Amino acid sequence: MKEIRKSLKQARADKHLKQAELGARLGLPQSHISKIESGKTDPRLSTVTDMARLLDSELVLVPRVMLPAVMALINGEDAQKPLWTLDSDDEDNSL
Repeated sequence: MKEIRKSLKQARADKHLKQAELGARLGLPQSHISKIESGKTDPRLSTVTDMARLLDSELVLVPRVMLPAVMALINGEDAQKPLWTLDSDDEDNSL
């Protein structure tokens, strides 16, 4: 949950929204947004989902076994390295 809180707080800051502005859009007081971001309260899943969507993000549940591949896609990395590569000699010898 810590990473989700950090991501939501950063997304809010990136959009130049104050906690009170986000709270007004969600129908929540600023103090509740502050408690969510600081980890002093555990929000409902629906609240976190609504926060994410208002901040142009999406909360997605991923099977733990698939997390490395999903993170690689998000980070623009190759999820899987090729099992083989061309030898340097093969590049010079065309068929």
